[in-house]
Amino acid sequence: MDKILKNTFKIESFVLRQFIIYGFVALIPTAVDFFLLYFLTEILGIFYMVSLVAAFILSSVVSYISHKKITFKNESQKYIAQFSNLFVISLCGLAINMGVVFGLVEFFGLWYIFAKVVAAMITYFWSFIINRQVTFKKFQ
Repeated sequence: MDKILKNTFKIESFVLRQFIIYGFVALIPTAVDFFLLYFLTEILGIFYMVSLVAAFILSSVVSYISHKKITFKNESQKYIAQFSNLFVISLCGLAINMGVVFGLVEFFGLWYIFAKVVAAMITYFWSFIINRQVTFKKFQ
């Protein structure tokens, strides 16, 4: 995908190409996150904030694997240290997510799924910057 962005679309900036790839790859854990959030809340009847946390945990694992292999092509064998780092960073993202979702649902009356979309866009930028600089750079 990097070669396509560089050669076909003439995107010279490595960081911009990586940011775009991060976005495409993030669709996988994001789909897991949204599916579980909806399934746990609507089908199983679990409170949406509890569903949000459960979905977050599983999507973090999917995120780690997909970004390690596809986005950052990181070959470090320090799996536990890397995942722990990503998980702590993701916990900050979860706090942002929970605050945005809760605020938009409880104070503005928005549907929790729409609120989650807004929160996901905010945390996308956060997670790319931090994971690029810390998780997958620190553990090379």
